[in-house]
Amino acid sequence: MNSEHLFLHIITPDGQSLKEKHVDAVVVRRREKHFELGSEIALFPRHAPMLIRMPVAPLRYRKGERTLYVAVGGGFMEIKDDQIVVVTPRFEKIPTDDPLPATSARRRTEQWRSEHREFRKDMVGYL
Repeated sequence: MNSEHLFLHIITPDGQSLKEKHVDAVVVRRREKHFELGSEIALFPRHAPMLIRMPVAPLRYRKGERTLYVAVGGGFMEIKDDQIVVVTPRFEKIPTDDPLPATSARRRTEQWRSEHREFRKDMVGYL
């Protein structure tokens, strides 16, 4: 892989995927024990290998002059050799013509978190 850019690949169990070449940077939230949403981490070319646990939160990436947004349903991200692979139960790409893409991505992930909280109430054995 060209060490001047990243390759971003998002994979879901139902086969949805996103493949982006020539990505300049990726910013993702990492899940932390004491914080529901965690903190953001920026990944650039030549980043050291890392495995990150992600909450349900927006992910953004930079390609040239554009910043693009994706809503991610939690999961894991691995960066190695300038390749970023995200494994998540679901994701949604925010359209590039959206006037407020960051807000749209945040709203979508808030909706997913709300659905998750409601689902947990019905789970047998959940405390």
